[in-house]
Amino acid sequence: MANEHETRKAQETHETPSRAERFMIQLPVRYRTPESPEWLEARTENVSHTGVLFQTKSILKPSTMVDVRLEVPPTKADGSHAEVICKCEVVRVEKTRGKKKSPALAFAIRNYRFTRKQEPN
Repeated sequence: MANEHETRKAQETHETPSRAERFMIQLPVRYRTPESPEWLEARTENVSHTGVLFQTKSILKPSTMVDVRLEVPPTKADGSHAEVICKCEVVRVEKTRGKKKSPALAFAIRNYRFTRKQEPN
């Protein structure tokens, strides 16, 4: 999301605010609609500070709000890892992506928090 200065600058110069940098990271992700007890599994294609794109077999409609849990790989020898827990909104659906690619959903991150988990021994 553009900050106030970037938005003002874009309006003054008639430019579009720059898009958030995407990182081509493939991580496991779980998601569900708030009323569903069942978590669906997917894999990220890219992640930015404003959103995430992932492959999925379950298509949701744009504007659908979802709970997302994104696992961050362990970075310490003790096996602990972080998980990003997000509230997201579907902003784009990519149904047809060629023969070898599953459909994808693009989510805007509305809020998030980090948690740290310890792997069982």
